[in-house]
Amino acid sequence: MSIVFPRWTNAVPGVLVATLGVLGLGVVWATWYYATPDFWQVGYEPDQPVAFSHQIHAGQLGIDCRYCHSNVEESGHSNIPDTATCMSCHTGAGEAAYLNASLWAVHRDNADLVRVRAAYSSGEPIRWRRIHKIPDYAHFNHAIHVNAGISCYSCHGRMDQQEIARQVHSLSMGWCLDCHRNPEQHVVDVNDPNIRRITNLAGVEKQLSNRSTQLAIGTELVIQNKLQPPQHCGACHY
Repeated sequence: MSIVFPRWTNAVPGVLVATLGVLGLGVVWATWYYATPDFWQVGYEPDQPVAFSHQIHAGQLGIDCRYCHSNVEESGHSNIPDTATCMSCHTGAGEAAYLNASLWAVHRDNADLVRVRAAYSSGEPIRWRRIHKIPDYAHFNHAIHVNAGISCYSCHGRMDQQEIARQVHSLSMGWCLDCHRNPEQHVVDVNDPNIRRITNLAGVEKQLSNRSTQLAIGTELVIQNKLQPPQHCGACHY
């Protein structure tokens, strides 16, 4: 009786199973890596309808983050400033224009500021493109974190150095849990003269980068303020 299939074909099923297994693991790894915030959100830097520079406003001019994002200490959500907030500095008319006519001329003709003034006059809001966003099934409360001593820096990085606003952290669940498990690494004392205010991003960065000092200060603050960041699902998913 002739042999239809050579003996080596007995190994084919095993090879196929092994190959499919490797391919399956590859698909799982690629999905885990490329379809998570660690890959596709960090560095997100969309073009905005108005070229607003945090580096100029928060950096050079030293404007407190809370001047524009005024309700972060009271609300669960950080507000995007309306055009009225912009116009409180950018009217450029009156005494300012009289005292520095050349500066007002540049200010008056700036294309971005023309858009801001037009939006203010028409009452039509500027359609800013959102950068930092967590999934709809998760909840983040700004006020709780800020009032607990978590600076803007810990989530948003050195916004005062960003010419174009971008996302610097993944905001993934694992990233959040790392902070909740070790809050002493991120909590700052706003009464510290080296920091002065929670929005002093440079001061906060300097303190947090000194790990030994920060752990001592942070541990004391966690105990003093009885901070117990929740790690159960219901804290963020409800």
